[in-house]
Parts: sequence; structure tokens; C-alpha cells
Amino acid sequence: MQQKPLIALLAVTAFALVLAAFAVLGNGGPFADPLVGTPVLPEVAPNLAAITRVSLVRGDVATTLIRDGEAWAVAERGNYPADAQKLRALLLGLAELTYVEPKTKQPQSYPRLQIEDAGDKDAKSTLITITDAKSSLLGEVIAGKRRVDQLGGGDDGVYLRKPGNAQSWLARGTLDVSGDTASWLDQKLFDLPAAGVKEVVLAAPDGSRLTITRDKPEDKFRLVELAKDKKLKSDDALAAPAAALAGFTLSDVKLAAGANFPSDGVSHARFAMFNGLTVTIDLTDQDKVSWARIVASGSGDAAATAQGLNSRLAPWVFALPQYEADLLKTRLATLLAPPKAS
Repeated sequence: MQQKPLIALLAVTAFALVLAAFAVLGNGGPFADPLVGTPVLPEVAPNLAAITRVSLVRGDVATTLIRDGEAWAVAERGNYPADAQKLRALLLGLAELTYVEPKTKQPQSYPRLQIEDAGDKDAKSTLITITDAKSSLLGEVIAGKRRVDQLGGGDDGVYLRKPGNAQSWLARGTLDVSGDTASWLDQKLFDLPAAGVKEVVLAAPDGSRLTITRDKPEDKFRLVELAKDKKLKSDDALAAPAAALAGFTLSDVKLAAGANFPSDGVSHARFAMFNGLTVTIDLTDQDKVSWARIVASGSGDAAATAQGLNSRLAPWVFALPQYEADLLKTRLATLLAPPKAS
């Protein structure tokens, strides 16, 4: 007699469990939000070629990436070229974002997902705005915390919210908007491997200098200033400064016209290559950052190379990564073996 109520109770319980499962999964079934599985920014993918401007705002820092012909540039750095690979990854990431699961609508919970309103000084969210050449809005989203492989199968997740909309979401997709404005610059300057270096002259502000030289590419480097009673600390002690311009990069950039590059307290580095190219770098330290002014010259076949370098580099001064600056300011004492104990 009690089987029917028990069966009814089990049926109700099972139905409740199904409802709970759909509520938790939020990715299918008749109770799923209709946005689940749809693109977050539906106008981006079909209009990738039409995008001419991407604005990123995090806290009080704005970065504006603009299309300059077929290339992209960073507006806040005098339209210096942007990192094409990083920008391409950003655009594809925006185009591929899809809604997975609705999250909180409570503003007090936004900071935990890093989706608070952008523009606040301490905000960790990033407001991304995408427009075309007519300034028509193609998409806008507040991007928050990333979760690598959160959705399994190598699929990343990212929390986000549309501006003016209280509803936040977990979305499927890879979106990396980390870093400051300088991180969007094309950081590659040039590559002069040590194999082509004939001579390096490093001059410090106090007038001391190092001359690292060799006669033929197959010869070992020698230090002109090495006294007879001194020894290098190792056989390859000269290799690092000689290779300082291999894979040479920047960490930031500014227009030379307003840089106020000083004439005093400047270090100088000159690299002469076997092919006739010479690159001279002047270095000054400002606010614990080493800024470089670069000039190239060349003879023979290297003349065209020098002209190309100058046309690209002359309008700018470059902040260098610390390890590169240190190599260009190498001192004699750092190359010598310590004196033997008496």
C-alpha cells in the first residue's frame, strides 16, 4: 500500500536531481540559458579584416592598437609597430569566445572574477573595445580572470561581462590581455650574431674603454686592454659582450624628438662587423632605465643594410632590457680573473 507514495517520492527526487544537474552544468537541456554556446562577440569573426582599432583599458592605463596600412601600431608609443603575433592571437581569441555558463550578477562579487568596471585605478579587469574604420562598434567586453584548461580538453576559460550588463559569464576561449602598454610593442630590433662581429668597443662615461677584437671570423676574440700580468676569468669571457647584439630587443620606446637625450654621462658601444656594417649605441640611464640611441653606417653591400636600419630606428630611443644594457656597459674588472691569494 505504501509503494505508490514511495515511487512518487523517488520520481520527484529524480526530477529534482535532473533540474539541479542542468542548473549546475548550465550547458545544455531545456533549462539552459539561450546564450550558452553562442559567440560572445558575434560581429568580430565575420569582420576581422575590417577591424582597425582595439582599445584596452585596465585601471587607469589605456592601450590603443590601431591598424596602420597592413600592419598594427601602438598609439601611446607614437604609433610604433605592435607585436603582430600577439595582436593576431588577441583578435582570434575575441572571435572565438563563446558563452558557457552564467555566473554572478552581484557587483560585490565582480572583483573576485576580475570583471569590475574598468577605469577604476585598482581594477584588474580589462575593457576591450573593437571598432572599424568608420568607428562603428564591432564588440565590447570586460575580460577578467583566465582559467587555463578549466573546461578540459585543452580549452581555457575566461570570466567576462558586457559593459552595462550585471550578468557575468564563464566563456570558452583563450584570451591574453596581460601586460602593460609596452608589452604590445614589437620588441625585436635586429639580430647581429657574434659570428659576424669583428670588433667591439665599449666606452664608459668616465673615459675607460674595452676593445674586443679579432682579425678573422675563425679567430678567438682578444681583449686589447688586457695587461700582461692579468688573465681573463675564463676562455669565453669575451663571448657574452661580443654577442650583445644577437637577438637585440627593446623593453619600451619613445620618440627621439621629445626624449631629451643628454650629452654627458653617456656610455657608448660600437660594433663593427666583417661585412662592413657598423652599429653605434649611446646609452643613458634615466629613472633606473637604460635608454639607447642607435645609429648604423656601412660600406659596400652593408650600406643598404645601414640605411634600412637608420630609417627604421632613427625616430626613436629605446629602453633596453637590463641584461642587454649590462652587456653594453661591461667593465674590465668583470672580465678579469681574481688575483691569486698570496
